[in-house]
Amino acid sequence: MAPDCIYMSLIWFVPVAVLLTAAVIVFLINRSHLNIGAAWFTAIAAGLFVWGWTISLSFRPDIHIRPIAESVPGILEESGVFLGDQNSYFILDGVSYPYMLAVSALLVILLMTAPSYMEPSSAPRLWFFYLLIEIIGFLSVAADNIVFIIYGWVIFDAIDIITQYIQVRQIRQGFLTAIGVRFVGTLLAAASLALSYSELGRNSGAFVSLKGGTYLLTACALRMGIFPISQPYTEMPETRVGLGTMLRLVSVLTVMPVLSRIPLGGLRPDMRFVLGLASAIASLTGAVGWLLSNNSFTGISYAALGICGMVFDCALSREQSVLMVWGVSIALTCAPLSLYQIRNRYMSLLAFLVVLCFSGLPYTPNAFGWMGLVRSPNPIQNGVFVLIPMILMAGAFIHILRTEGRKFSDLEPWMRSVYPMGFIIAIGTHVFIGMTSFDAPFSMGVIPASLIAFGSAIILTFLFRFTPENRRSQDAAAWGRAGMSLFWRIMQSLMDMAWLISFVQGISRILRRIFITVSDVLEDNGGLIWELLIMALLIAVVFSRGVR
Repeated sequence: MAPDCIYMSLIWFVPVAVLLTAAVIVFLINRSHLNIGAAWFTAIAAGLFVWGWTISLSFRPDIHIRPIAESVPGILEESGVFLGDQNSYFILDGVSYPYMLAVSALLVILLMTAPSYMEPSSAPRLWFFYLLIEIIGFLSVAADNIVFIIYGWVIFDAIDIITQYIQVRQIRQGFLTAIGVRFVGTLLAAASLALSYSELGRNSGAFVSLKGGTYLLTACALRMGIFPISQPYTEMPETRVGLGTMLRLVSVLTVMPVLSRIPLGGLRPDMRFVLGLASAIASLTGAVGWLLSNNSFTGISYAALGICGMVFDCALSREQSVLMVWGVSIALTCAPLSLYQIRNRYMSLLAFLVVLCFSGLPYTPNAFGWMGLVRSPNPIQNGVFVLIPMILMAGAFIHILRTEGRKFSDLEPWMRSVYPMGFIIAIGTHVFIGMTSFDAPFSMGVIPASLIAFGSAIILTFLFRFTPENRRSQDAAAWGRAGMSLFWRIMQSLMDMAWLISFVQGISRILRRIFITVSDVLEDNGGLIWELLIMALLIAVVFSRGVR
């Protein structure tokens, strides 16, 4: 291996080695029943090191992070071959770096906020899984080879199954559905790899071929939960909400860089329309589910689904640089909001700043993201993708203004110092990524769309939370809630695959009864019919030989 390759490998080896060492230490602390504080300090020290290490890559003169325009493989139109680094497994460019930073920040955010919910007896075991999931996520978002991405998805699903079984001692039907759909997505990714090898060869240096890109795009939709809508972490107990958030968000983040590298030249218009329609429906359903959820940590999976639909629509429109704006928001917005249950005015202000970074208002980090949502001459499509962020922000405001939850003064002194840092790190990381990684940092964006969405979110929040006492306003708010609830119930029953599973089970029961009935008829009276059939077959064979 060349010296420069060895040097570049250290970029990923050092943080992974630190995380793995910390995971082993936390595991040993948990087994020996030592002080829980030592386990938390080990985990947070590793998380802060990886977070700081990733930030430092942007300032080191010996490391060059290729801009986004040079990161997405070019296309030779006449041959359909994609230019890439031959036999590369990891890459540091304008696509992978923002997600590396978002994943590293996600671990720190959860470790800063989740101790407020933990049970002392189980907390170190959860932090051990945090570190393992972080390793898979950190390497997967930096992968430049579908083979390693498939390995990462399989390992992640295995960790997901293990953690679910350890925590609840059973595997629920909704979780099995989600895992099954994600596994189908992994198989489609493997099919795209095989198709690319058959078209371009193993040593072409291609990420994926034109025809393989369609399979890989569908695989990403399945891995993100765009279709069908199946969210397995909405029933997690409060003490496990950090684990559920980590599993859901990392599962999605491992898909995001892949979307930026998929060529869409071979995607048929009808396929593009179907996928676009599915992403819009899933995104709207997720946004409504987040708005109607009883609390933030049970509804955060639906908020992530709403953002995933926005990201997928940007990918279909070949807006690779724009989709990253919303992609990093899945970690930096959803993670702190999922654990916002300890309240005071200062914490409400920090949570509001988290939503403000997501809003895309002029000169905020996500302002550039509106370029990918409001671009079509079709006013209906533009209206839908203005409506979705509006509902997401309204849901966030409603959850922030809830009175339920613990008081900030009830926390232990060290937790009162640590808990706000999770929100501060989320805001700071979001601003830093906006300054260093987006094509148009802190731009004006699409001013009408952002102002309409933000203003409408405030109005919707007012209607839901502070409806005046007069009868007309109350009726309007009630009709609005009823309409959203009806839409939510219809979409949930239609797209969670429960009806399909019931249909398949019904067909299997019918076939089973047919087979049993036929077998009983053939084997009646000690199998006499089978003996007659075999005898007739032997006579036919002997007769045919005699004729010759």
